[in-house]
Amino acid sequence: MKKKALFGLASLLIIAIAIVATTAYFTKQFVSDNNPAKAAVFNVDVVDRDGQTIGDGKFNLGEDFFPGMEPVEVYNFTIKKNDTKLPVEYSVNFTPSGELLTGDTPIALELQKDVAGVWTKVDYSTTFKPENDSESYRILASWPHGDNDIAFQGKTGNMKLEVTATQVDPEEEVEGPPYYTGEVAFKATPNGSTRKTSEKEVNFYVNKEGYKVIEINKGETAGDFETKVGNVKVVGETFNGKLYYRVYTEKEYYASESQVWRTSTVDTSVDGVVRFNAVLGPYLSIESKALYNWFTSN
Repeated sequence: MKKKALFGLASLLIIAIAIVATTAYFTKQFVSDNNPAKAAVFNVDVVDRDGQTIGDGKFNLGEDFFPGMEPVEVYNFTIKKNDTKLPVEYSVNFTPSGELLTGDTPIALELQKDVAGVWTKVDYSTTFKPENDSESYRILASWPHGDNDIAFQGKTGNMKLEVTATQVDPEEEVEGPPYYTGEVAFKATPNGSTRKTSEKEVNFYVNKEGYKVIEINKGETAGDFETKVGNVKVVGETFNGKLYYRVYTEKEYYASESQVWRTSTVDTSVDGVVRFNAVLGPYLSIESKALYNWFTSN
């Protein structure tokens, strides 16, 4: 009898497969006075190579398992988000049973994902998030040589595969650097025009003297703000023992090196907006959540 036959195992590995789609965080909404409310769609599916939702299945490997065998594909499945718009994460869990697959089993399983045509190993010990609406996976089984292979000859086993899709909280986008503003508005004099712009790069830091500095770059556009005000710089300074913020602009005469435009009044009552209010109505307002958080915490 060939050595291969000596270590032969049943050629049929039965794998029980289950799919679980959880709906964590869902809150049901009810119809009241003919005002219907509808919960978001959570329609994740896991299908086999024939496009059918996976269930209990048998995998005929075509030959017995034996020590030293190369990895073979025992199952292939695809996870589809379908019309699910909620953020989700997946987990894959293998639950073995039977003498072949439990204890000090010699059988090694590997989960792989199809990434642009290349099968890439996936760490299924932790959850992972989909990068596409439809993603293909496969399971490989192998039998590396070991010291106790003979003890497993003729043994059989059963493997339960559980694929779980779980709704998760959306990830907050981390802003910058670089950082960009919302609306920026500047009124240089009580009777002057209020010039506005938006989507400008803003930098902020503490200078070597220990004062806050804010810089707004006008960029390449040529609007009213860019041509009449230009780049803006706000610098903290102490005058007569009191903290002020002085505003310098590239083109506005009343806020230049030769003209003092400064204020000690900073309004942060509106979330995400830092506003420097001068006497009799002039002001500089900068909308930026990143700047606001930095300015109010330093």
